[in-house]
Amino acid sequence: MTRFAIAAVLSICIVFTAAAQPTADAVAQRAIDVLAGPAWNDARYFAFTFNVERDGKNVASYAQRWDRFTGDYRVSGRNREGEDVAVVMNINTKEGKAWKNGQAVADPKDLLTFGYRRFINDTYWLLMGFKSFDPGVTRQYAGEKTDAAGNVYDVVRFSFSNVGPTPGDVYWMWVNRKTGLVDQWHMKLEGSKPEDEPSVVLFHDYKRFGGLQISTSREIQGKGQFIKLDDIVVAKTVPPGTFD
Repeated sequence: MTRFAIAAVLSICIVFTAAAQPTADAVAQRAIDVLAGPAWNDARYFAFTFNVERDGKNVASYAQRWDRFTGDYRVSGRNREGEDVAVVMNINTKEGKAWKNGQAVADPKDLLTFGYRRFINDTYWLLMGFKSFDPGVTRQYAGEKTDAAGNVYDVVRFSFSNVGPTPGDVYWMWVNRKTGLVDQWHMKLEGSKPEDEPSVVLFHDYKRFGGLQISTSREIQGKGQFIKLDDIVVAKTVPPGTFD
């Protein structure tokens, strides 16, 4: 009888322990609720500048505009050859126009590819915490983690199926259990070696734009590199002429 009683108690404990473990979807949804709540549904127009800062120097800068509802998108900056380029396209159809050093490009295929890659990369950096439920994203609860400062996190692992140009990437989103904010993002990129440790990205300087909380400075730990997100605008409407 004693053995049966102990077994029954252990069974109840196991049930309650299992029930208490968060699910990936619940953690991801809580992050969206904290970062934006209902404001996410109304966030149509995004403007921002994606800056790469390395060892204190700005090494790349891309000004961008995006209509989340229609897919219209605009990006401008310098390519790897140091030429001024601009692309206006629709990220759903992948059609559009391009300019190089102020001159229209007759065959914009390569620059449209450039523009689409910038869109995929840069808007994900801007809005990673909001994109957990995008089509093709698989979510898995990766457990509870504690950092050196004693902060407790629920970690969600993301993998991808036919999403973007590098579907082999794997990401881990660290959601602060106390605040609900995304404080860290660990990433292992497609093509990395199995023994390579994921890169760690720390989120700093949260500010509110159009009802959304966005980290405006992301530190790639141990690399002397930051992603700075400047000139951010989030609005319900698109300014006239944005994509002319």
